[in-house]
Amino acid sequence: MTMTAHNAADEADQVAREQAQTMLHTMLQDLIQIDDRPEIWAAFPQFLRALPLFSTVIRETHAAAMRSNPKVDLFLAIALEILVAMCDAHEGQLPGATARLTRAAGMQGNSLLLQGALFHVQGLADPANPKYRLEERFCPKPFLQLHVLENTAHQCCANWLPASAGDLSRSDGESVWNSQTAQAVRASIHDGSYRHCNKTLCPEIQAGVLPTKQAAMAQWPGLAALIAEQETAMPHGPQDVNLAYDVTCNLSCPSCRTTKQAADAATRERYSAMQERAILPMLRDAKSVFITGSGDPFASKNFRQLMERLTADDYPDLRFRIMTNAMLLTPREWEKFPSLHGRVQSLQISIDGASKQTHELLRRGARWEVMEENLRFAADLHAQGLVELLYLSFTVQVDNFHEMGAAVDLAESLGVTGLYFGKMTNWGTFSPEEYAQKAVFTPTHPQYRDFLAVMADPRLRSPRAILGNLVDYLPEQAVAA
Repeated sequence: MTMTAHNAADEADQVAREQAQTMLHTMLQDLIQIDDRPEIWAAFPQFLRALPLFSTVIRETHAAAMRSNPKVDLFLAIALEILVAMCDAHEGQLPGATARLTRAAGMQGNSLLLQGALFHVQGLADPANPKYRLEERFCPKPFLQLHVLENTAHQCCANWLPASAGDLSRSDGESVWNSQTAQAVRASIHDGSYRHCNKTLCPEIQAGVLPTKQAAMAQWPGLAALIAEQETAMPHGPQDVNLAYDVTCNLSCPSCRTTKQAADAATRERYSAMQERAILPMLRDAKSVFITGSGDPFASKNFRQLMERLTADDYPDLRFRIMTNAMLLTPREWEKFPSLHGRVQSLQISIDGASKQTHELLRRGARWEVMEENLRFAADLHAQGLVELLYLSFTVQVDNFHEMGAAVDLAESLGVTGLYFGKMTNWGTFSPEEYAQKAVFTPTHPQYRDFLAVMADPRLRSPRAILGNLVDYLPEQAVAA
């Protein structure tokens, strides 16, 4: 090759490298954010084809950043890890890409961008699984639900949908329910991006149970026109309201909080004002109210007052969904709330263990003997039709996964409607290292194989066992993954 040819080749290589660097710079600016970018993941093969040095530049930039600054900006570090994983995925290294993104989750497990990339790569590894084709599916929750926290409001569980529609402690219900953010979330359902959702934690996405748009139009006729026209502004308020602003609880479970918490007088006064101004008016058009995922309804003075106010005479169409640790769910307490009698759509009781030792370890402050007695009382209410649906919930972690099968036995003996199992979430009570020790469902955990063996327990195939975001750990799914 002549010197001129060498120079031309060098120049072409330099131009290709500069093009790749420019694209990487542009892409990193776009990725240093919170929300998922599924359109970038889908288009990634096109970038690799159009820019032959794109993968090389990404890997070099990643290596240089990690080498020169191990504590590189978190968002930049996540973006670079994702891009390297995408290169791996499209260069025939899908297991390596999945492993890289799973490890990166330890940096910031609640990153929608990271979890969305992981979801995309998992879909590449399992292309026949319809759960990864969200553009064909519809989630009704952002069109029907509002979860009210102390200073934020969400159209689904805040852990699965972090975007806040607004603050009911300062704003009225309508301005929050149809806020710009609320409508953006609904738009992401219409376009199939689900960019505001944590795709690897959402039980409905993970279980593959989201209905098709056609099925949703038939199941929720009131939403049919909205779905067809892709409308984002709702003509009426939420049908289902989840009240989770008071963290007052009689227990201090390690997975939830470090100490026992109770609202002081000033805080209770603020809650009362919000209830009068925003909550009670909103509930007049609602069909159900959920109390509460933030603490215990029977330990909270505000929620006790609210339940007393929501009488059948004033709110004839409203039904209750109650979540409790059941320590205060006694016959005596039940009689203090006639507004609940015959109006409880569902009662959900947190157990997190099927033995005295495990339950009292993970439900700090609880007594197993009281729990057993109150569970039987709840089962009697269900059997008498005073509670329509009765659920138990079990948050899976290293200290209790070995009792999942026994928890199903307990659910069967009580005749409950179902038993929810779900991954433990880090609500800020653990450091990343502590959470990694608890998260037995991660492949890098030393007891992961033991966890998979528990997931093979035939008792978990009971119709009462609701596996949600653990369904992929069933033997055939785990082997396939």
